[in-house]
Amino acid sequence: MAEFFQTNRIVVYFVYGEAFFILGLAIALQSRKHSQLPLANRLWILAVFGIVHAFYEWGTVFIPIQTYLPATVTSTLQIFQVVLGAISFLALFQFGVELVILSRPSFGWLSMMPPIVFVLWAMGTLLMDSVLHYTSEQTLILGEVLARYGLAVPGAAASAWGLWQQARQVRAMELPKIARYFHIAGYAFAIYAALGAIVPRANFFPANVLNYDLVLTTIGVPVPVFRAALGGAIAYLIIRGLEIFDVETDRLLEEVAQARAVAADRERIGRELHDSIIQSLYAAGLMLEDATLTIDEDKARAQGRIRGVIDALNRAIRDIRRYVLDLRGESNRGDLETTLEDLARTFRLETLIDTEFHLAGSPRATLSPAQSDQVLTIVREALTNVRKHARATHAEITVSFRPMEMELSIADNGIGFASNGHGGRGVAGEHQGLRNMQARARIIGAQLVVDSAPGRGTTVRLIVPTTERY
Repeated sequence: MAEFFQTNRIVVYFVYGEAFFILGLAIALQSRKHSQLPLANRLWILAVFGIVHAFYEWGTVFIPIQTYLPATVTSTLQIFQVVLGAISFLALFQFGVELVILSRPSFGWLSMMPPIVFVLWAMGTLLMDSVLHYTSEQTLILGEVLARYGLAVPGAAASAWGLWQQARQVRAMELPKIARYFHIAGYAFAIYAALGAIVPRANFFPANVLNYDLVLTTIGVPVPVFRAALGGAIAYLIIRGLEIFDVETDRLLEEVAQARAVAADRERIGRELHDSIIQSLYAAGLMLEDATLTIDEDKARAQGRIRGVIDALNRAIRDIRRYVLDLRGESNRGDLETTLEDLARTFRLETLIDTEFHLAGSPRATLSPAQSDQVLTIVREALTNVRKHARATHAEITVSFRPMEMELSIADNGIGFASNGHGGRGVAGEHQGLRNMQARARIIGAQLVVDSAPGRGTTVRLIVPTTERY
């Protein structure tokens, strides 16, 4: 086995470098400009580590094959390779320290430790070389060994601890899947720290005991193979963890949609308060005034006016009750199907429109409370449109459960309208309710489709996903 890996040594180092290059490139290309997460401002350091470390490992592949170069140039390239490795480990150490500071702000003084250790590494390497009179090959090995001991091992260990702390914070954001990626990535970095202590053989402790030769003779697999595998695992886990920024963007968009829906509700309620309740109360006031003027002369007329006032006040009370229910959006009285059936029954009693409720299939998954609230509000908005605009004599609410989604439709046999299929209306001033429904559907990741035409009624279809994305 040792002979196999020795024969494919170039492939191992190339894959090793490629894994970290992909990690660095993926982080560098991930847009974090508008992120509010503290982690976003530190990931660029990990990207530097990934890209620089990739070139460091690739140096092991490409420098030996540059046989046409003078020996002095080759020696300079090898020195540059060792410096690149130290710089990459410096970036890893800095990333780990920054993660530690995120969780423990009182440790802010640690931020200067990586550059201090880097300077000590450079000075120590030069000092030991001058004192011990190493050959150029021994000096290169010394530089790599000291870089791994002083920068790579503590850097990977700090990164592991920091990622575990980040996983706890991400879990608090109700993103367990992404938290798991960070948690496992922490273990990968911990193992990387342990492997970092295994270095090329040198004539001082512990490099003269725990080194590449010991591992190769013991298990027959060179250490770079394990590091390459860990590099691939780290790249995969961190890249998957970057989904947190997509989730953050989705949540920001949901908040914007929610704010727009609330603003639209305020506008709608303000308009309807003026158009219905205030006008009803104003009309009631006029009828009462007329009744007071005619009660002595024409009691029958005054009584008719008073009955009209009572009817107007009852309508106002019903409208206010409906607005309150819309604002509360309560869905906790029972399951969604029962609530929708009650809503259909209440609508039939209040409007005298023949309203039916149908349930097809059985629930495969339950909606979240937020989804249920938005679904109920959309149904109420659709029924309001039926009551105010459709001139319908029959309406149907149908709930259909399918794998991974629920479809809800509200259909009527009213006059209909010219529709573009996505919520637009042909009559100005009547499409605000449909815009509200579209906004609420976007909040819960649902699809809203309106099918209508003059003379053939209207059908509002809402398709809600019943599986969580994260």
